[in-house]
Amino acid sequence: MERRKPLWRMILDEFRRMEAEIARMEEEFFRMIKEAESMRKCITPLYNLYESGDEIILTADLPGTSKEEIDLRVGEDYFKIEAPCRSPLRKVEEGRYVLHVRLPVKIDPETVRARYKDGVLEVVARKKLAGYKIKIE
Repeated sequence: MERRKPLWRMILDEFRRMEAEIARMEEEFFRMIKEAESMRKCITPLYNLYESGDEIILTADLPGTSKEEIDLRVGEDYFKIEAPCRSPLRKVEEGRYVLHVRLPVKIDPETVRARYKDGVLEVVARKKLAGYKIKIE
């Protein structure tokens, strides 16, 4: 006699299936963006993304541009960077740097600070608190 799964298990399994499907759709969406960018002569810069304590830090190599030309946009779960790409020798625009990075945790966009020095952009953001500790009196 076959034993039926409990209702809570069937619901949990369905949520896991939906979560996997959403992750697959996100990956497909970002793959399509990268394909479209490659057709527009977009260059994905080298970058590092890491967590340090309560911060998320992104460094991106953007040689041949200036800080005034960098377009940095942030949301709770992403960084988006666009800037012209020039040959260091010819100073001719050869395309655009385009970088879309999904973050592993949510951030507070109002805490983001950025600096550009020697061809490297550094972006630092505080992680968003997942909950608050309540003092009980």
